[in-house]
Amino acid sequence: MKKFVAVVILTVLTVYFPALAAENQPAPMAVKAEKNKKQQEEKFELSPYWLSYNDEILTGYVEEALENNLTVKIAEDRIKESEAILGTVNAQRLPQLSINPSVYPYRTISRWSGNYGSGTLLYFPLLLNWELDIFGKLADRYQASKMGVKISRADLDIAKLSVSSEIMASYFNIVLEDRLIKNYEEIVENLDETIKLKRRLYDGGIIPYDNLYTTEYELVTQKNQLNKLLRQREIMLHQFAVLRGISPEGGGEIARSNVETLKFPIGVDDVISSDLIFKRPDVLQAEYGIKKVSFDVKAARKAFLPSINLNEVVGFESLRLERIFNWNSTVYQLGAGLMLDLYSGGYKWAFLKYNKALAVEKLHQYNNVLLNAFCEAENAISSYRADYNSYTEFKGAINKSKHFYNVANIRYSSGTGNRIDELAARRQYLINENSMYEAKISALVDTVNIYKSLGGG
Repeated sequence: MKKFVAVVILTVLTVYFPALAAENQPAPMAVKAEKNKKQQEEKFELSPYWLSYNDEILTGYVEEALENNLTVKIAEDRIKESEAILGTVNAQRLPQLSINPSVYPYRTISRWSGNYGSGTLLYFPLLLNWELDIFGKLADRYQASKMGVKISRADLDIAKLSVSSEIMASYFNIVLEDRLIKNYEEIVENLDETIKLKRRLYDGGIIPYDNLYTTEYELVTQKNQLNKLLRQREIMLHQFAVLRGISPEGGGEIARSNVETLKFPIGVDDVISSDLIFKRPDVLQAEYGIKKVSFDVKAARKAFLPSINLNEVVGFESLRLERIFNWNSTVYQLGAGLMLDLYSGGYKWAFLKYNKALAVEKLHQYNNVLLNAFCEAENAISSYRADYNSYTEFKGAINKSKHFYNVANIRYSSGTGNRIDELAARRQYLINENSMYEAKISALVDTVNIYKSLGGG
């Protein structure tokens, strides 16, 4: 009977236990399937908002950045780290099986004969330890770790939203810099020619020196502005390269559209639903933080409860090596133990107090994130309306400026005007055009800010 019981126990532990462990593994898979279903309800979806600008070049840069940006890659690595931590927490819920071969030399003396005896005790046990999660302490830790994985995934969503927004805003500003530089280069050439003409007039005594000096000073100012724009464009191109995950060296030669071809993806009077704010990744992350800390508080409270472990030992014990695997040497032991900390120096009370305070902090953090989200959305919408109206006004004024330049050109061509007045009219037209394009790009960047403030929804 003893042999039969030993055979049954060994068979269960060595044959059926691995199958049982493998069978128990789907428990996380089942939870994962449920988690996936839940994520389909709450999962953040990064909308390809950049397609609304109808710019294939911009679309290519955004996709490149989402694929190669190092901030995004770091966020992806942190997801793997949190998933690995989740695996370690889940492993604590499963039985732990180990083997502990031992050798114990001994020496004894007989109380009757006084003779010494010695030998070696061979011990080959198979140990099973399983903490029975009766009070749900391990389950709460597992749920808190699951929320940690969701928080890490929200970090990835935040990184993607930020990178895509920065790519779009940087692209628009680079396109603006191209046009401003082109116009300022023409303005500098215009002033050079104007100064040459005025110098002849000054040498002939026709105009005073202050007229010539004013134009010369204007040339210095416009050259400094041109140099400033060239420097800004170089810096933007370097940052644009880093956002795409490439070296700034050689990143300046990029394809881009013209400022005239850029279009607005939304109208200034379009109605935008505020419900999109609740799908922002940082808002979802703050919600996950509240859920995580709630499980942490539960686990801290249950730490005052006892732990119950199921222990089982099955193996062989013999004084001789040749008998170690003999069925007569079989030993087995099955029992359960309860452990309760009577005094821990106030650690558990302090840990519970910490988690309660952290729960209040997470609640305040969620409210703060939500308020800032509404503020960002309102600011972006207000800025878009103002900048779009400015662009519309400049667009109407540029037609008058162009007409003024055409009149000056006709007068000069017909001999009723002079070259200096025509050059001045051209400069004014270029300055007005710069103001119009600056307002247009500001409005386009505002649409990016609206996209970002609404969580990319």
